[in-house]
Amino acid sequence: MTEKGRIQKNTTIKETLKKTRERHSSMRPLVVEMKLDLKCLNKSERDSLFLYFTQCRWLCNYLISLDADAFKAFDTRERNITSLDKDGNTVERLLTLPAKFIQSVYSSLKQDMSSLAAKRNKTGKKNGKLKFRSSYDSIELNQYGNTHWICYTDEGNKNGKYRNTVHIAGIKRPVRVFGMDQIPYGAEYANAKLVKKPSGIYLMLTCYVPVNEKKTETGHKPDLGLDFGIKTTITTSEGDKYDITVREQGRLKGLQKKLARQKKGSRGWYATRHLIRREYEKLANKRKDKANKIYHDITKGRNLIVMQDENIKGWHKGLFGKQVQNSALGTLKSKLKDSPNVIIIDRFFPSTKMCPECGTIKEDIMLSDRTFVCDNCGYTEDRDIKAAKTMLLAGRHEMACTCMERTRTLTGVDVRRDKSHETVMLSAVMAEASIL
Repeated sequence: MTEKGRIQKNTTIKETLKKTRERHSSMRPLVVEMKLDLKCLNKSERDSLFLYFTQCRWLCNYLISLDADAFKAFDTRERNITSLDKDGNTVERLLTLPAKFIQSVYSSLKQDMSSLAAKRNKTGKKNGKLKFRSSYDSIELNQYGNTHWICYTDEGNKNGKYRNTVHIAGIKRPVRVFGMDQIPYGAEYANAKLVKKPSGIYLMLTCYVPVNEKKTETGHKPDLGLDFGIKTTITTSEGDKYDITVREQGRLKGLQKKLARQKKGSRGWYATRHLIRREYEKLANKRKDKANKIYHDITKGRNLIVMQDENIKGWHKGLFGKQVQNSALGTLKSKLKDSPNVIIIDRFFPSTKMCPECGTIKEDIMLSDRTFVCDNCGYTEDRDIKAAKTMLLAGRHEMACTCMERTRTLTGVDVRRDKSHETVMLSAVMAEASIL
């Protein structure tokens, strides 16, 4: 290609990318997870698909081992590399990856190194370097129509019915997938990722769908306060209690005992370790599903939800770390923080010690005291329900202080012991009246 033709091609690509970005700015991104049915492929094709992840690991470790000058001079068309085997011996490798896969691995490492350099320049401290990878479980498919594309019943009609199959670069035959019905009608396809999990290989397809311009319905349920705990994971101000704990099954414990008795590095040891990883994946899916259902149950129809910024990471180090690990508190907290109707108050706010009726702080309350009894006014309530009601009161006070804009949280706001309880109660009533 001549220099003039190369410049014209690059200009055309830039204009096309600019139009695509402008079009996507008014659309909503959506990631659809689809599982590949490898039974429709023969043994050679299945081995080639799994070999992609192995060769990406070889290439990644080879690039990390290069110095700065050799890394910049690396040619993505290069197919012969050197790698180390399990005994530390140098082995010559021949890559059979598609060219786009090699480019994605190289660009990903280049971005990681740029991020490390930017962080080092910002902080002025040494941040170390990239480490060698023992596995490579995600391959970037960055060009729809070249690295991957979806098959239709009628190739001339791109809005027709799907054939539930996708094409992946390097695999001659289309691969059947499960979950194609998740893609909305009229979606525009973009990049994707091949992700290897213990249960199989998945295709994470990014789509862009038109934004629904219909106004969301206003909530009709009362405001809610949430209290996070260990024994009862979620307690609401209405008295409802949720348990989002999913404990490990006996099968997992049996497999771990079996792995401890086997010889490390043997074929049976690798097979048992793979089964353990599948069990952990099932546990993670169950906890994620439970957190999504409770999140929907809590937030549907609510105009205001108040929660405290609990240090869940620190709970893992305490006496009840195993119980916290078996729950989905971190996932639920992350989803609630992203909701626009949620107010987060400071973690040091005395929601457990404060009486919601008179504002008295009870300093001598212990963890074993499951019922709160106020020494001043005699108010008696379940400890967790009382804490949720106190947080709801503080959240309404925060709304009154911010004039209903909700542009900040109670982190750093002076709503503690030096704030009179009458002021908090009055502001909470004002916020509730403005909502109604």
